[in-house]
Amino acid sequence: MSAHATGTNESARDQSKEVARIAAFSDGVYAIAITLLALQLEIPFGDDVDVWKELGRLWPEFLSLAISFAVIGAYWVAHHRLFSHIERYDAGLVWLNLLALFFIVIMPFTTSLVGEHGAAPISVVVYALSVALAGFANTGMAAYALRGHRLCGDDVDDDVIKYNIWRGLVIGLVFLGSLVLLPLGNSVVSLSWLSLILFQRIVRHRFARPGDV
Repeated sequence: MSAHATGTNESARDQSKEVARIAAFSDGVYAIAITLLALQLEIPFGDDVDVWKELGRLWPEFLSLAISFAVIGAYWVAHHRLFSHIERYDAGLVWLNLLALFFIVIMPFTTSLVGEHGAAPISVVVYALSVALAGFANTGMAAYALRGHRLCGDDVDDDVIKYNIWRGLVIGLVFLGSLVLLPLGNSVVSLSWLSLILFQRIVRHRFARPGDV
């Protein structure tokens, strides 16, 4: 084997190792963020505490936790699938990934904001914007890495690229678009987030291949 070929192989291995490090770091951030969601669930200490009453009081917090758990989980799945296609890295990918992780990290805070102050419109606005910006950041990272096969192999086809871009974009669009319904009340805005299930199925049906999640 020539020295040039050996150097090329070593460079590819180094690139692959660094991509794996970025993915592993990101996995840790997602795991911490999704765990922190549960910290908002707390029942006062004491023998005279009415547990059933306190559990009922926690219902809004639990609902916001469940929504955020599903959202962060969807972002993690998208991130995991994206990095399964990435073979190389550069500074742009590193910084875009950190930007996307920033919006994941603040989601436990915005979730507690909705859970504890859900009646205030600003709480819903801040939460919806945080989720939407996370979607747009992930979309930007996917587009940067996959379009033109900048950081992925030539075997990644157009449908795979579009699927990785649209799966994050549709989350951002649903949560950002939901704010148009704010004059109808916070509950209407929250219910509109369920439309994400339909839009994700449409994107999956259009672009996903068998085995994609």
